[in-house]
Amino acid sequence: MVNFTLRQWGVIAALSAGFIVAAIIVSKDSLTPQAVEVQAFDETVWCETANAISTWRSILDGSVDGDTLADTVNLQTTLDEARAIAPAELRTNVARLFDFALLMVQAVERADGDLALALLDAQSNTDQVRVQQAIASVSGSVEGCGHTPLTTPTA
Repeated sequence: MVNFTLRQWGVIAALSAGFIVAAIIVSKDSLTPQAVEVQAFDETVWCETANAISTWRSILDGSVDGDTLADTVNLQTTLDEARAIAPAELRTNVARLFDFALLMVQAVERADGDLALALLDAQSNTDQVRVQQAIASVSGSVEGCGHTPLTTPTA
């Protein structure tokens, strides 16, 4: 057991009081959940981003026709930005596509630039049913903006 002197007890009490006062001050400056402003959905901004997403649709439709690592990185970056501006009901699906694109970028780097091999790698590391549902959902919104859908409808 440690015996503190009166001076040491005084220092401990002063530090404790200082900590409590600082905690009270900080807690009063914190924002309440109601004070956080939610950004309104802007259809024009979303449709511009949807156009950019459709530019790299061959990565999402699985064909990777003529795409490069730079295209995959561009898709990933666009999806990252799109998560914040997408309609609320699409944000989870956009996030799922972002994760898929991130896995693609990582796989391309491991596969020395072989996109076809990277696509297979990324697909094996994701729940493809959910990824395909996300692609279909986002594609519908992209097409609703007047842009090329992310996948080619099959007959």
